Amino acid sequence: MASVVSICNLALSNVGKDNINDLTEKSAEARACNQFYTQTRDMLLQSYPWKAARKTLSLGEITNDKPGVWQHAYMRPSDCLQVRWIRPVYAADDGAPDMAFVGAHHEREAQYPYEIEGDTLYCNLSPCLLRYTSRLADPTRFSPLFIEALSWHLAVRLAMPLTRDPKIRADALTIARTMQAAAEQADVNQVRQTSDTSTDFLTVRNHG
Repeated sequence: MASVVSICNLALSNVGKDNINDLTEKSAEARACNQFYTQTRDMLLQSYPWKAARKTLSLGEITNDKPGVWQHAYMRPSDCLQVRWIRPVYAADDGAPDMAFVGAHHEREAQYPYEIEGDTLYCNLSPCLLRYTSRLADPTRFSPLFIEALSWHLAVRLAMPLTRDPKIRADALTIARTMQAAAEQADVNQVRQTSDTSTDFLTVRNHG
């Protein structure tokens, strides 16, 4: 079962360094993993609409301080890394891939515009359903290919502090990009199960 330490050890092995037993160790390897793991994980999660990190919430309205620009204001969820789309109601294709990511000017985005300022999301919808990529911290929910991609991206961050070798960093970056592309393709090709629909509907709740 994957853990933060096991993912860090994959990254350390990728740059030819010794494994760690715990992130609290007083070693250079543990300190570097502590410094870079969370940022690297969040960067990878934000970069693509991974199914495992997908959430859909019905947002709770807050005071709108831009009434002349937008009709409604909502609090952005604290674990939101990237907004994927907003809608007034659930639609039949909500389980489809997040095409707003694939095409920057997808119809969904044009139909339901929004603006984010700090922790506030402004739009003209009420009610407002938000689909977003969450800050997924549980490594047991990561797919094997996602773990590989994450370990290589982490290796890129660890390479210079631990090895001082630009070639090791460059080689790790090449592999990281390849593994990320493979993980993204596997995510697209993932067979949709009936339970996915049920799970998505269960995550729609009031958020206030």
